[in-house]
Amino acid sequence: MVSIVICTLNEENYLPKLLDSIRIQQGYKYEIVIADAGSDDKTAEVAERYKTEFGLPITFISLDNLRNISLQRNIGADNAQYENLLFLDADVVLPENFLKTAMEEVTKKGIKVGGSKIYAAEKKLYYRMLYWNYSNIYLTVLRWFKPAVHGCCIFSTKEIHYKIGGFNNGIIFEDYKYGVDAAPYYRSKLIKSTYVKTSARRFYNATFRSVTELFLAGIYSLFRAGIKGKYMKGYFKLTGKHSKPQY
Repeated sequence: MVSIVICTLNEENYLPKLLDSIRIQQGYKYEIVIADAGSDDKTAEVAERYKTEFGLPITFISLDNLRNISLQRNIGADNAQYENLLFLDADVVLPENFLKTAMEEVTKKGIKVGGSKIYAAEKKLYYRMLYWNYSNIYLTVLRWFKPAVHGCCIFSTKEIHYKIGGFNNGIIFEDYKYGVDAAPYYRSKLIKSTYVKTSARRFYNATFRSVTELFLAGIYSLFRAGIKGKYMKGYFKLTGKHSKPQY
């Protein structure tokens, strides 16, 4: 049994793709906790439709403009029923049998904190190459320096989550910091049996400044986990302003 925690902010176009990929999962029991940061689109209606029409076990929490993904994740975990936690970004798509395959590995190896490989959901070659290199090269190198995990797909347990006080809400790249904070109790592992796909939407309407900030933040993260938001203002301007999926 696993509690899937999803953070949303204006995700009416992306959330259905994730929920559809969850809906076809078989062989493992789950619940879905959606922590919404005051979306002004149809995100809430999407969640309600999947709950009523398809019977998905969804708990929708409206946080009234609390636009802080760390706090959203922490509140989602607080409302989760199960010990096993899976934090997913709203623009993720799961492959068939992801939950069963991943949780079998988690259980067999006793993994308490971990993440999967990440590939682009888009078919365009440059997006696919970008995320292949990110997942197989950058994250591999990063883990030589520190036991980081990527926020779009993080497996954890309530035991570890509460020992480290959850996600740090004063920074971004809080996902990397989560893995580092957990390391004294359990060093994060890579889930090798499966993967997730995520959108490259942060690059759809990217500015020179936002891409530069991401690049520099990636280098900085090799040495220190977590970055103050004041250094990522160009990146923040894209938050909650999502173009329609290109997949």
